[in-house]
Amino acid sequence: MNNRSEQLVPHFDRMPDPDQIVQMATWLAQAGLESLELTNEAAGLRLRLCVEQAAPGVAPPAPVAAPPPDGGAGTVAATAPYFGHLCLTHPLRDAPFAPVGAKVAQGDVIALLTLETLQLSVVAPVTGTVTEVVAQPGVLLGYGATIMHIRPD
Repeated sequence: MNNRSEQLVPHFDRMPDPDQIVQMATWLAQAGLESLELTNEAAGLRLRLCVEQAAPGVAPPAPVAAPPPDGGAGTVAATAPYFGHLCLTHPLRDAPFAPVGAKVAQGDVIALLTLETLQLSVVAPVTGTVTEVVAQPGVLLGYGATIMHIRPD
C-alpha cells in the first residue's frame, strides 16, 4: 500500500463491535465492493469482510440508522455515510446536485464522496427542500459529518 492509501485507511487497535461490522458490510454492499481487509500486525488483529453482491436490478440494503433531526429546527441533516472528499457537483457537469432551495426526493443523489478514484453517492434521507449546505466542496469529511439540511415535505 502506498503512503496516500495508508492515510485513508483508519488505524484500529481493537476489534470493532458487531454493530460496526454490520455497518461496514452494508457500506461494502452499497459501494458495490466484495471485500475489505483491515490488519494491525502490532496488535495481532485482522478483520476481513466479504459480502455477496445483489443481482442486477436489486436495490442495495438500506442504511442501518435513520439520520437525526437537526436540533428541532424542523430540518433533517443529510450526513456522510462514509468518509471521503466532498463533491457537490457531478465531475462531468457544472450544476450542483442539490443547491439551497432545490426540491429533492428521498434517495436522490445530493453529493458524492471520493476516495482516490472511488466515488460514493450520498443520497437524500427524506423528501423535501434543501435549506442549507453546511460542508464545503473538496473537504475531507468523516462518517456522520453533516453535509446539508433538508426541510421535509
